[in-house]
Amino acid sequence: MTSDQSDSQIGDVFARLADSLRAGDDIVDTMDVLVRAAVDHTRAAEAAVVLVAPSGVLHVVASTTERSVDVEEAQIGTGSGPCLAAYERGEVIEVPLVAAVADQWPEFVETAESSGLRAVVAVPLRVRDRSIGGMNVFLAEPGSLPAVELALLEAMSHVATISVLQQRDADARDELADQLQRALDARVTIEQAKGFLAYQHHVSVDQAFGLIREHARRHRVRLREVAEQVVRREISL
Repeated sequence: MTSDQSDSQIGDVFARLADSLRAGDDIVDTMDVLVRAAVDHTRAAEAAVVLVAPSGVLHVVASTTERSVDVEEAQIGTGSGPCLAAYERGEVIEVPLVAAVADQWPEFVETAESSGLRAVVAVPLRVRDRSIGGMNVFLAEPGSLPAVELALLEAMSHVATISVLQQRDADARDELADQLQRALDARVTIEQAKGFLAYQHHVSVDQAFGLIREHARRHRVRLREVAEQVVRREISL
Protein backbone atom coordinates (compact mmCIF):
# COMPACT_ATOMS: atom_id res chain seq x y z
CA MET A 1 0.00 0.00 0.00
CA THR A 2 1.37 3.40 -0.94
CA SER A 3 1.47 6.40 1.36
CA ASP A 4 -1.20 8.10 -0.74
CA GLN A 5 -3.48 5.06 -0.45
CA SER A 6 -2.99 4.95 3.31
CA ASP A 7 -3.71 8.68 3.66
CA SER A 8 -6.83 8.25 1.55
CA GLN A 9 -8.09 5.40 3.74
CA ILE A 10 -7.47 7.38 6.92
CA GLY A 11 -9.26 10.34 5.42
CA ASP A 12 -12.19 8.06 4.66
CA VAL A 13 -12.24 6.90 8.29
CA PHE A 14 -12.49 10.49 9.54
CA ALA A 15 -15.27 11.22 7.08
CA ARG A 16 -17.21 8.14 8.19
CA LEU A 17 -16.74 9.02 11.87
CA ALA A 18 -17.86 12.59 11.30
CA ASP A 19 -20.94 11.47 9.37
CA SER A 20 -21.67 8.28 11.28
CA LEU A 21 -24.49 9.66 13.40
CA ARG A 22 -26.56 11.15 10.63
CA ALA A 23 -30.28 10.56 11.06
CA GLY A 24 -31.03 6.93 11.72
CA ASP A 25 -27.53 5.70 12.60
CA ASP A 26 -26.44 4.27 15.96
CA ILE A 27 -23.63 5.03 18.36
CA VAL A 28 -22.71 1.34 18.13
CA ASP A 29 -21.91 1.78 14.43
CA THR A 30 -19.77 4.85 15.15
CA MET A 31 -17.75 3.00 17.75
CA ASP A 32 -17.37 -0.04 15.51
CA VAL A 33 -15.81 2.22 12.87
CA LEU A 34 -13.49 3.59 15.57
CA VAL A 35 -12.21 0.26 16.92
CA ARG A 36 -11.68 -1.19 13.45
CA ALA A 37 -9.77 1.91 12.35
CA ALA A 38 -7.61 1.73 15.48
CA VAL A 39 -6.47 -1.77 14.52
CA ASP A 40 -6.27 -1.14 10.78
CA HIS A 41 -4.15 2.00 10.98
CA THR A 42 -1.88 1.45 13.99
CA ARG A 43 0.18 -1.42 15.39
CA ALA A 44 -2.60 -2.32 17.79
CA ALA A 45 -3.76 -5.93 17.89
CA GLU A 46 -7.13 -5.26 19.53
CA ALA A 47 -9.37 -2.36 20.50
CA ALA A 48 -12.55 -1.91 22.51
CA VAL A 49 -14.79 0.97 23.56
CA VAL A 50 -16.71 1.44 26.78
CA LEU A 51 -19.45 4.05 27.17
CA VAL A 52 -21.09 5.35 30.30
CA ALA A 53 -24.77 4.53 30.71
CA PRO A 54 -27.29 7.04 32.10
CA SER A 55 -26.86 5.17 35.42
CA GLY A 56 -23.17 6.11 35.46
CA VAL A 57 -21.96 2.53 34.87
CA LEU A 58 -19.56 1.79 32.02
CA HIS A 59 -20.43 -0.90 29.45
CA VAL A 60 -18.60 -2.40 26.47
CA VAL A 61 -20.32 -1.29 23.24
CA ALA A 62 -17.73 -2.09 20.56
CA SER A 63 -14.73 -4.39 20.20
CA THR A 64 -12.58 -6.00 17.57
CA THR A 65 -12.73 -9.48 19.15
CA GLU A 66 -14.03 -11.25 22.23
CA ARG A 67 -10.66 -11.22 24.00
CA SER A 68 -10.71 -7.43 24.13
CA VAL A 69 -14.24 -7.64 25.57
CA ASP A 70 -12.93 -9.94 28.32
CA VAL A 71 -10.27 -7.43 29.31
CA GLU A 72 -12.73 -4.55 29.33
CA GLU A 73 -15.22 -6.47 31.42
CA ALA A 74 -12.48 -7.34 33.91
CA GLN A 75 -11.89 -3.61 34.38
CA ILE A 76 -15.58 -2.78 34.68
CA GLY A 77 -16.18 -5.63 37.12
CA THR A 78 -13.49 -4.44 39.50
CA GLY A 79 -13.89 -0.73 38.83
CA SER A 80 -10.19 -0.37 38.01
CA GLY A 81 -7.87 -0.41 35.02
CA PRO A 82 -6.30 1.94 32.48
CA CYS A 83 -9.49 2.52 30.47
CA LEU A 84 -11.45 3.51 33.55
CA ALA A 85 -8.58 5.72 34.67
CA ALA A 86 -8.48 7.43 31.27
CA TYR A 87 -12.23 8.03 31.44
CA GLU A 88 -12.11 9.40 34.99
CA ARG A 89 -9.04 11.58 34.51
CA GLY A 90 -9.77 12.69 30.96
CA GLU A 91 -6.25 11.88 29.81
CA VAL A 92 -4.39 9.23 27.80
CA ILE A 93 -2.97 6.37 29.89
CA GLU A 94 -0.06 4.43 28.37
CA VAL A 95 1.05 1.07 29.77
CA PRO A 96 4.04 -0.17 27.73
CA LEU A 97 4.28 -3.33 29.83
CA VAL A 98 1.07 -4.74 31.30
CA ALA A 99 2.94 -6.86 33.86
CA ALA A 100 4.44 -3.70 35.37
CA VAL A 101 1.06 -2.53 36.72
CA ALA A 102 0.14 -5.79 38.46
CA ASP A 103 0.20 -4.14 41.89
CA GLN A 104 -2.06 -1.32 40.71
CA TRP A 105 -4.55 -3.28 38.56
CA PRO A 106 -4.10 -7.02 39.32
CA GLU A 107 -7.36 -8.29 37.77
CA PHE A 108 -6.79 -6.28 34.59
CA VAL A 109 -3.24 -7.61 34.26
CA GLU A 110 -4.30 -11.22 34.81
CA THR A 111 -7.00 -11.04 32.13
CA ALA A 112 -4.87 -9.10 29.63
CA GLU A 113 -1.90 -11.44 29.94
CA SER A 114 -4.08 -14.56 29.68
CA SER A 115 -5.47 -13.04 26.47
CA GLY A 116 -1.99 -12.54 25.03
CA LEU A 117 -2.06 -8.73 25.31
CA ARG A 118 1.15 -7.19 26.64
CA ALA A 119 0.68 -3.42 26.38
CA VAL A 120 -2.20 -0.96 26.27
CA VAL A 121 -3.06 2.62 25.48
CA ALA A 122 -6.29 3.98 26.97
CA VAL A 123 -7.79 7.04 25.28
CA PRO A 124 -10.69 8.99 26.81
CA LEU A 125 -13.73 9.80 24.68
CA ARG A 126 -13.93 13.38 25.85
CA VAL A 127 -14.55 16.86 24.47
CA ARG A 128 -13.91 19.72 26.85
CA ASP A 129 -15.80 18.83 30.05
CA ARG A 130 -17.98 16.14 28.43
CA SER A 131 -16.78 12.56 28.78
CA ILE A 132 -18.78 9.64 27.41
CA GLY A 133 -16.35 6.74 27.85
CA GLY A 134 -12.98 5.49 26.69
CA MET A 135 -11.16 3.29 24.19
CA ASN A 136 -8.56 0.68 25.06
CA VAL A 137 -6.06 -0.18 22.35
CA PHE A 138 -4.01 -3.33 23.02
CA LEU A 139 -0.62 -4.45 21.70
CA ALA A 140 0.45 -8.07 21.40
CA GLU A 141 4.02 -7.21 22.43
CA PRO A 142 5.39 -4.88 25.11
CA GLY A 143 6.15 -1.36 23.95
CA SER A 144 4.64 1.99 23.09
CA LEU A 145 2.90 3.18 19.96
CA PRO A 146 4.84 5.65 17.82
CA ALA A 147 3.88 9.26 18.49
CA VAL A 148 2.22 9.59 15.09
CA GLU A 149 -0.02 6.56 15.74
CA LEU A 150 -0.92 7.80 19.21
CA ALA A 151 -1.84 11.18 17.75
CA LEU A 152 -4.00 9.41 15.15
CA LEU A 153 -5.84 7.46 17.86
CA GLU A 154 -6.50 10.64 19.83
CA ALA A 155 -7.73 12.45 16.73
CA MET A 156 -10.08 9.62 15.72
CA SER A 157 -11.43 9.33 19.27
CA HIS A 158 -11.99 13.07 19.39
CA VAL A 159 -13.93 13.08 16.12
CA ALA A 160 -16.01 10.08 17.22
CA THR A 161 -16.87 11.84 20.48
CA ILE A 162 -17.79 15.05 18.67
CA SER A 163 -19.98 12.98 16.35
CA VAL A 164 -21.89 11.68 19.37
CA LEU A 165 -22.12 15.08 21.04
CA GLN A 166 -22.73 17.17 17.95
CA GLN A 167 -25.69 19.52 17.98
CA ARG A 168 -26.19 18.78 21.67
CA ASP A 169 -26.35 21.45 24.40
CA ALA A 170 -27.18 21.57 28.09
CA ASP A 171 -30.88 21.18 27.32
CA ALA A 172 -30.33 18.04 25.27
CA ARG A 173 -28.62 15.84 27.86
CA ASP A 174 -31.69 13.61 28.11
CA GLU A 175 -31.49 12.95 24.38
CA LEU A 176 -27.83 11.96 24.70
CA ALA A 177 -28.67 9.68 27.62
CA ASP A 178 -31.37 8.05 25.50
CA GLN A 179 -28.90 7.51 22.65
CA LEU A 180 -26.38 5.92 24.97
CA GLN A 181 -29.05 3.66 26.44
CA ARG A 182 -30.13 2.62 22.95
CA ALA A 183 -26.49 1.80 22.17
CA LEU A 184 -26.34 -0.48 25.18
CA ASP A 185 -29.62 -2.13 24.21
CA ALA A 186 -28.32 -2.62 20.67
CA ARG A 187 -25.19 -4.28 22.05
CA VAL A 188 -27.35 -6.83 23.89
CA THR A 189 -29.17 -7.70 20.66
CA ILE A 190 -25.89 -7.99 18.77
CA GLU A 191 -24.53 -10.37 21.42
CA GLN A 192 -27.65 -12.53 21.06
CA ALA A 193 -27.25 -12.64 17.29
CA LYS A 194 -23.55 -13.51 17.59
CA GLY A 195 -24.36 -16.41 19.89
CA PHE A 196 -27.07 -17.70 17.58
CA LEU A 197 -24.86 -17.55 14.48
CA ALA A 198 -21.91 -19.11 16.28
CA TYR A 199 -24.10 -22.05 17.29
CA GLN A 200 -25.81 -22.32 13.90
CA HIS A 201 -22.60 -22.33 11.85
CA HIS A 202 -20.27 -23.95 14.41
CA VAL A 203 -17.92 -20.98 14.28
CA SER A 204 -16.36 -18.69 16.86
CA VAL A 205 -18.24 -15.69 18.23
CA ASP A 206 -15.73 -13.43 16.48
CA GLN A 207 -16.44 -15.11 13.16
CA ALA A 208 -20.17 -14.77 13.82
CA PHE A 209 -19.77 -11.05 14.38
CA GLY A 210 -17.82 -10.87 11.14
CA LEU A 211 -20.90 -12.20 9.33
CA ILE A 212 -23.07 -9.50 10.91
CA ARG A 213 -20.58 -6.75 10.20
CA GLU A 214 -20.08 -7.78 6.58
CA HIS A 215 -23.83 -7.97 5.93
CA ALA A 216 -24.34 -4.53 7.49
CA ARG A 217 -21.53 -3.03 5.42
CA ARG A 218 -22.64 -4.67 2.17
CA HIS A 219 -26.26 -3.57 2.54
CA ARG A 220 -25.47 -0.25 4.25
CA VAL A 221 -27.65 -0.89 7.26
CA ARG A 222 -27.04 -0.63 10.99
CA LEU A 223 -25.45 -3.46 12.94
CA ARG A 224 -28.45 -3.44 15.26
CA GLU A 225 -30.87 -3.95 12.36
CA VAL A 226 -28.95 -6.98 11.10
CA ALA A 227 -28.78 -8.43 14.61
CA GLU A 228 -32.51 -7.95 15.14
CA GLN A 229 -33.27 -9.70 11.86
CA VAL A 230 -31.00 -12.60 12.81
CA VAL A 231 -32.62 -12.96 16.22
CA ARG A 232 -36.10 -12.89 14.66
CA ARG A 233 -34.97 -15.43 12.02
CA GLU A 234 -35.84 -12.99 9.23
CA ILE A 235 -32.51 -13.37 7.45
CA SER A 236 -29.96 -16.16 7.07
CA LEU A 237 -26.26 -15.28 7.10
